[in-house]
Amino acid sequence: MARRIIAVTMFIAALVVLAFAAQTATVQAAPPRDDGVKGDPKHGAYLFLLAEGCGCHSEGGKGFLAGGEVFDLGPAGKVYPPNITSDPETGIGNWTEEDIVKVLQTGHTPHGEQLFPVMPYATFSGMTNQDAHDIAAFIKTAPPVKNTVPERQLNVPVPQVPLQQPAASAPTSGVARGEYLLHRVTLCSDCHTPVDAQGSPDFSRYLGGQEGLGPNITPDVATGIGSWSQEQIYLLLKTGVRPDGTKVGGLMGQVVDCCFKDLTETDGFAIASYLKTIPAVNSAAAAAPPQTLPTTGMTGNQTLLAALVTLAMVLLASGAFVWRSARRTK
Repeated sequence: MARRIIAVTMFIAALVVLAFAAQTATVQAAPPRDDGVKGDPKHGAYLFLLAEGCGCHSEGGKGFLAGGEVFDLGPAGKVYPPNITSDPETGIGNWTEEDIVKVLQTGHTPHGEQLFPVMPYATFSGMTNQDAHDIAAFIKTAPPVKNTVPERQLNVPVPQVPLQQPAASAPTSGVARGEYLLHRVTLCSDCHTPVDAQGSPDFSRYLGGQEGLGPNITPDVATGIGSWSQEQIYLLLKTGVRPDGTKVGGLMGQVVDCCFKDLTETDGFAIASYLKTIPAVNSAAAAAPPQTLPTTGMTGNQTLLAALVTLAMVLLASGAFVWRSARRTK
């Protein structure tokens, strides 16, 4: 019972955070896009992997991107990642590239449905239009798989999350490129930022490690990766091998094996250079006062919105985990 109370509290807190974020947002409508953009599926395949291969759509056991896995959100209901293969009947074979881009950047389907924000469209909304079109072009190449996914079962309204304007262009190297990839393409913060007793991310210790999930990847020498060179960080992302020769396992091992193994040297060093610029966090020390993270183009308001959305997503995910664990222990 206690776990369920904690889970319900997390769900309510997530909805409150999303409501506050929506009030804070200055960009609520779908971001303008250039319909003349043409996606490159080859580049899209690469970005698709950096976004962890849209793995939620392949966990139902029916095939690549065939959907079907259930996300139990406790009292909020259940959602099912849909079939996004090119099957015209049970997938998205009839969608245009622009339709897919709209879902990636706004969460709105061609049929007018607003997706629940367990799909990280709030993050992807800041992706450039070209990058979003490239990913969409690749998704359209997915072989058709017939698999009808159950309708979602929600007991709460779909929360309206704030959207960013797409970046005008994607940085090509250095710290700016690393920041763009880390915040608008990958989901590294979800596992590497600590959470408090209630499961809320502690942004005063950004990327300072989440117990049992992701280690400290700030430039702290004692408890983080401050003694690592940029090349060593890149090789860990690319191969999963730490500087001491041991190999990562768990979720990070899966991410490396499925996705990051194809990381380019330029992007790997860009992420490494960005990680070197963030405030160092000593995992063994008490939480420090909130710090201002380095930015490379995001306004203060956009940074706040990104933090609020990330907080809400972690609350939702944590609440779902606690709710499921409560059911298993009955």
